[in-house]
Amino acid sequence: MNQSEIDFFDALAPSWDENEIRSTPERVKHILSELTISKGMDVLDLGTGTGVLLPYLSEIVGPEGHVTAIDLSEGMLSIARKKYGHLENVEFLKLDFEEEQIPGKYDVALLYSVYPHLHAPADTLKWLFKMNMKPDGRIVIAFPSDEEFINSIHHERKAEHDHLPPAHMLAEMIRHWGYKTEVIAATPDEYIVEIKNL
Repeated sequence: MNQSEIDFFDALAPSWDENEIRSTPERVKHILSELTISKGMDVLDLGTGTGVLLPYLSEIVGPEGHVTAIDLSEGMLSIARKKYGHLENVEFLKLDFEEEQIPGKYDVALLYSVYPHLHAPADTLKWLFKMNMKPDGRIVIAFPSDEEFINSIHHERKAEHDHLPPAHMLAEMIRHWGYKTEVIAATPDEYIVEIKNL
């Protein structure tokens, strides 16, 4: 991610939560309930933003588990820390996960409302599976909406990587990269694609 993109998210951080109307507690809980995350798991929240998933992930994995929340925007992370820094099983890291090494091995890595911002998704998935996922680890791409809503937000940013295809098309594309994929949800309120190594 380049500096202009970091500055963009830093500037949005103070008003992010009031404008993020799709990630209601009910919707977030329902999405996470479909991902087979359980007590004691190690979970990676990539692009955590202001930490919308963190209280729910913290509760699901319990004191035996651990959640690592990563973002490149210090503005976003500072808000996440203020809200959820008291959670003992949550750790915050500022780094660019497409360029820098993430410490640790994980059962699940979540890309929640993040995928269109990846610059090299095929390379990023390959690197995450090689360096950070446990043998049966899964990477999940998820949104609290369908692709039409996401693309309507990004329509002014004409970059190719900002476009999100329908879930079944994304799953097929990632399958061609050499992974097992499953569309868990494709509705107006949920978009979930799960990725596993073959």
